[in-house]
Amino acid sequence: MAFTALPSVRNSISWPTMLVPDMSDNISLRNKGIYKGQRNLRDLTVANVASPLPAIAPPTSEERLATTGRRQHHVAWTSITQERWEGELHVQGQIPLWLKGTYLRNGPGMWHIGEYNFRHLFDGYATVVKLGFEKGRLVAGHRQIESEAYRAAKKNQKVCYREFSEVPKAANFLAYVGELASLFSGASLTDNANTGVVKLGDGRVVCLTETQKGSIVIEPETLETVGKFEYSDSLGGLLHSAHPVVTDEEFLTLLPDLVKAGYLVVRMAPGTNERRVIGRVNCRGGPAPGWVHSFPVTQHYVLVPEMPLRYCAHNLLRAEPTPLYKFEWHPRSKAFMHVMCKTSGNIVASVEVPLFVTFHFINAYEEQDEHGRVTAIIADCCEHNSDTTILDRLRLQNLRSFNGEDVLPDARVGRFRIPLDGSPYGTLEAALDPNEHGRGMDMCSINPNYLGKKYRYAYACGAQRPCNFPNTLTKLDFELKKAKNWHEEGAVPSEPFFVARPGATEEDDGVVISIISEKNGEGYALLLDGSTFEEIARAKFPYGLPYGLHGCWVPKE
Repeated sequence: MAFTALPSVRNSISWPTMLVPDMSDNISLRNKGIYKGQRNLRDLTVANVASPLPAIAPPTSEERLATTGRRQHHVAWTSITQERWEGELHVQGQIPLWLKGTYLRNGPGMWHIGEYNFRHLFDGYATVVKLGFEKGRLVAGHRQIESEAYRAAKKNQKVCYREFSEVPKAANFLAYVGELASLFSGASLTDNANTGVVKLGDGRVVCLTETQKGSIVIEPETLETVGKFEYSDSLGGLLHSAHPVVTDEEFLTLLPDLVKAGYLVVRMAPGTNERRVIGRVNCRGGPAPGWVHSFPVTQHYVLVPEMPLRYCAHNLLRAEPTPLYKFEWHPRSKAFMHVMCKTSGNIVASVEVPLFVTFHFINAYEEQDEHGRVTAIIADCCEHNSDTTILDRLRLQNLRSFNGEDVLPDARVGRFRIPLDGSPYGTLEAALDPNEHGRGMDMCSINPNYLGKKYRYAYACGAQRPCNFPNTLTKLDFELKKAKNWHEEGAVPSEPFFVARPGATEEDDGVVISIISEKNGEGYALLLDGSTFEEIARAKFPYGLPYGLHGCWVPKE
């Protein structure tokens, strides 16, 4: 047996025969004002909003086929066939005894509703996966996040909120006008928190996406949806960075201003829901702010990237998506990097840089001269060679139709150098030869103890070509400018997440966790040694899981 079901754990009914709850019987999360203010965290609870479902065994092959219209796609791009499951996995190899806690991974996991199939990877309804480690054992599980968007879709069997590329189908012109009005108020924007998951300094675990309303608290052990994380300040806005920078001491994020093009840099302390403004950056080019999916920080500075891939209000209003979806490419508007002091909010540098396209920054640090004075900021990112076609390559039709052609656009580790001497220009070049990692680069992690500091190693997804999506795990050594790569034929690995060994003195002393989707429809959890990058353990799931995006670590005392 590949797994052993725990007697106290319930499996869920399969999607094709799922029970649909009556929405009127459930407490509205929005009206409860959940998680506001500085109240005792133990009091910040709501009634269980998860739908009660009968227990069944893992899905059959017939049920798996039902989620793809009876076409067998790679499991990485196939909707999850159950709302929830949990069980102990059989481990091949040895899990380090010091590894004690829960790895959580969030991402889109359900790409259809009723008979309608979604267009884009980023449209899918959120599926959270957990890997719980203790005493060398591994208990895994997954569960759908019960956002308003997901619950409404289940009830009405159609898309009811604006997702990344999907919009609700209006019944008539008046309904379309009403939907546009609700777009400007934010009411029609999705709360489908399918991008990332973070553990706040106070212990709360929040799933996130690009919309502020898509901030949802979950219980990390059961994966139960607890309720909305509602900000208690009056900053407003509809969007934020999907990747805040979170430590035990603070939560930093960017709020793009679509009216007066710019960004607010804000901080939130543990135990509160109130964001406070550190400062503001006004955009230097273009009609709108650049997309800020993520951003880096150093010990003393916040870096605000202004990418020429900019938000586009016209595209937001379209009923059908363009190749760039909610964005527009403005190369003539140029690209900039802004550096803000964390303490004062003053902008200490604002430089023009070469054009770039990135989803994910890796890390940043301060470069010093021989006297210890900070002379420049170094910032690394997964950079797509200024090629915006990567967005459209992530259409599900493209991901599901790989025929052996090498169609993955090239990418590299882009290294910015931002001088602090008043120079008007910064530089951008590859931190190492992109062929070291197959000219594929995304989904990165580092040792969190090196956040904002000079570092040597990063872990990411690279490529073994030909491919249409990153298909390797890679360890990057920026000192030797070399990479070690893990690859298994036909497998699609998710983000490699590094967990440092307690008490470690070496940067790469720890384990790397990834979830692998196999071409035969199966899948497993994989552990690699952070130093040697060799496999130390794997544990097969009872069925393959769809591809996921980003994760976090919740340590257990």
